[in-house]
Amino acid sequence: MKQAYAYKDTESKDIAFKDIDGKKGIVTGYFSAFNNVDSDGDIIRKGAYAKTILANGPKSSKPRIKHLMNHDTSLPLGLLMDLKEDEFGLYYESKVGTHTLGQDFIKMIESGLITEHSVGFRTIKKNQIQDYEGYMKNPAKGWFELMELQLFEGSSLSAWGANMNTPLTGMKTELKVQNVNNRIDLLCKALRSGTFTDETFDLLEIELQQLKQFNINLLEEVKQATTPDHESKQPVETIKAIDQFINSL
Repeated sequence: MKQAYAYKDTESKDIAFKDIDGKKGIVTGYFSAFNNVDSDGDIIRKGAYAKTILANGPKSSKPRIKHLMNHDTSLPLGLLMDLKEDEFGLYYESKVGTHTLGQDFIKMIESGLITEHSVGFRTIKKNQIQDYEGYMKNPAKGWFELMELQLFEGSSLSAWGANMNTPLTGMKTELKVQNVNNRIDLLCKALRSGTFTDETFDLLEIELQQLKQFNINLLEEVKQATTPDHESKQPVETIKAIDQFINSL
């Protein structure tokens, strides 16, 4: 029985991109990192991508692995020029397209709006490290190690990825507010720059509206968890600031 199609994000944001050449449209970075226990309890081992790169990588006779935005096949970003494993993870080099999405993609990287990657794959071989009960007691050890994967695409993630709550899961309220507010600051700076196409501008504004809603939900969470005397005013202030900024656009 074949394993289901799955996604995994690169946990180490600092190395998502290694180099950007805006003039030539060349972007390099890592789609995936090895030997880290991810949020699913899995560990991807070096060698997991070796067969799939050989069969369908950019230098194979049947290059089929794609570079997409947010795992969306209707949003191709560029042509993969190189794809290989090194000691850290799955390294890639992509020639970004000259289409509107490609050019805005470069600008979003330079603005700090895109900092994460993810892979779309099917698991071919995995080893269980410990049973579920053991994993719950010692999650740092991991649950499964992924030994062989069939890779279909590597994606650069805008916004918060497929689920905007994912990066905030398990965080204390203060950290959630800080992370959301940092994202809002980046969006406001990008929107003020006025260098994006109308389509991307609209998408960034939509994300700002989504973050406003996130703060509204967070405000309800705070109200339910605290007494009136100890409620945080930060979500309220952030919601007002977003409204003022959107009205100024």
